[in-house]
Amino acid sequence: AVVGLCPITESSLGDGIFDGLAFHQNGGHWGVGSDSNIKISLSEELRTLEYSQRLRDRGRAMLAEPGLSTGRVLLESSLAGGSRALQRRSGAIEVGRYADLFALDINHGNLVAVSDDGWLDAWIFASDDSLVTDVWSAGRHLVKEGAHIHRQQIHARYLETMRAITAVL
Repeated sequence: AVVGLCPITESSLGDGIFDGLAFHQNGGHWGVGSDSNIKISLSEELRTLEYSQRLRDRGRAMLAEPGLSTGRVLLESSLAGGSRALQRRSGAIEVGRYADLFALDINHGNLVAVSDDGWLDAWIFASDDSLVTDVWSAGRHLVKEGAHIHRQQIHARYLETMRAITAVL
């Protein structure tokens, strides 16, 4: 089983705080997603999950593990849980897995002075998804230089749909 978490939505609705620390320490699997109409952001979902643990348990770096930063644990755990839930061979860079990848702008001011796991921590805790420059799904390069390759068509369909919805309200 995999717990599906949407920390932004859960915060917005006041649903309570998932006991991620105990769940993780006991070998539980979890993934994150965005079902929010407030904001869709992987970095913010991960940050909100960790911050909720900090607030509840009054500590820092709650989900970090020896030798692994909080950001690495958050990202790798959510990728493994998502892969498991979807039964998709992804979630890690390994032979036989899909090339589901993203790239961060390491020349951005928030990332320029960090390395290794510091990139993940700075992206999750000191920045946002605007640092994601490129995304690949199953090896297909879908986001280039911060924009989806079909952005214009998607945006046009979105506007058309919103106009149709508001016309009947």
